[in-house]
Amino acid sequence: MKSIHLFLTIVHTGAIVYSNIRFVRRALIVNLAFVLSACGGGSSSGSSSGSSTSNGVVSVSVPAPMTVSTGDPLSFVGHASSSAGGISNMYWQVNTLTLGANPVTAVGNSNCATTQADASGNGVNCTLTLSPPALLTADNTYQLTFFATDAKGNTNSSSTTLKVLQSASSTGNPVVTAGANASVTSGDTVPLTCSAVAGSTAPSGVTFAYQWVINDGAGLTFNLINSTTATGSFVAPVVTQATTVKLQCRVTDSNQKTGTAIQTVTINPIVLPTAVPISTSGGNVLPGATQQLDGTASKLYDVNGKVTTGTIYYLWKYTSANPTTSSPITVINPNNAVASIVFPTVVTTPTTYTFTLYVSSSAIDPTNLSALKQYPVVFYVSALPPIVLTITSPIQQVNSGASVYITANTSGTSTNNGTITLPPIYYTWVTLKVPVDPGLLNINSPTTQFIAPTFPAGTAPQNFLLMACASYQTPVPCPGPGSATYNALVVVSP
Repeated sequence: MKSIHLFLTIVHTGAIVYSNIRFVRRALIVNLAFVLSACGGGSSSGSSSGSSTSNGVVSVSVPAPMTVSTGDPLSFVGHASSSAGGISNMYWQVNTLTLGANPVTAVGNSNCATTQADASGNGVNCTLTLSPPALLTADNTYQLTFFATDAKGNTNSSSTTLKVLQSASSTGNPVVTAGANASVTSGDTVPLTCSAVAGSTAPSGVTFAYQWVINDGAGLTFNLINSTTATGSFVAPVVTQATTVKLQCRVTDSNQKTGTAIQTVTINPIVLPTAVPISTSGGNVLPGATQQLDGTASKLYDVNGKVTTGTIYYLWKYTSANPTTSSPITVINPNNAVASIVFPTVVTTPTTYTFTLYVSSSAIDPTNLSALKQYPVVFYVSALPPIVLTITSPIQQVNSGASVYITANTSGTSTNNGTITLPPIYYTWVTLKVPVDPGLLNINSPTTQFIAPTFPAGTAPQNFLLMACASYQTPVPCPGPGSATYNALVVVSP
């Protein structure tokens, strides 16, 4: 009730209305307040030094501001005394100053049901107990305010702050396990595997985000594939002596707690004559783009692991798409050092396309590629912008026999700031709920039409509900994945 009374007072105060109303609004809406009161009584001891205030009658004091980095229970002693008589009423109020912070827990004695006379016998102590929240995604600050009223109605208050560091969260870090240590040869494709389980005190439903980074690359250059998934990979760079590298898997759960693990890989030099595929292709592209698959950096090595000259045979293969697509991408000139590909013009979901380069010092048998080294090349194709579909007059009321025209419009569809030329947008119309078949015309164009059927005089108006669908695909799935829809209602009066 004291907060509400303060609000009413501020409304009539004039120049300071704005700032104080904002304070009260924050206290009422954002903060968790324990505003319970009771008369003193008492059996515990203790007092704290810190902030104190006096209005000449009632004096109150609270502990100094505190910062904690553990989740241990805490206590705060408020002290009150009055020169006009005994203290009759005390309570603590806890406000959350950090927007969105979880409230403190295990709050006890906020109503000062348990109190104790101080050593001098002239004042009263009230001890507030609480614990930091179990889950913190940032450092949180709380305001603790102690209120006191004496037997003659004189009041006073004093505040302190509690800052709880994120490290006080009792939600455990995820436990991360990386793949087994491996020994490979230059040019080998090295799989990276990582798994995680939630910390022992984490709440249910935790999700994970993965990231692979080079922890110790020994001065080598790496091209990590699928580095934001639990299962990445890389092609071992060429070395002239055994070299150990370390790859770190970082796992962050949905509570922003992080765990890590290391996968160690020893890369050995080439000791047999072989060809090693190398490519710098890949990356982010737009739908419909033409891209090169460039393997000209591939090398031949002799028995001593030295680069040598000679003919290199190439084979580029389309490997996969994620999500999977029904039509594989054709590689143009797949047996050349430089091949090319054309991505689909209609991509409604961000898609990862993988191509693999094989090389050899002799002619390649496409049916026996297991003995050849391979190099994956990954392209990330963004999705086309969503279609924004509207209908010019979505509700019409007409008489029987009238010609009805309904026009759909996709002019609001984004063009990705001009960086992409949109493919054609196709339309179709279907009836959802109609009393009779209206005989739609031009159902595959933006504007459909029909003649309003005739109904006997005295018949109630009849509703015709139709749907327009627009899609980059043809025939248009209506409704279906990648399609935009909009409904139109035509009310036909007899």
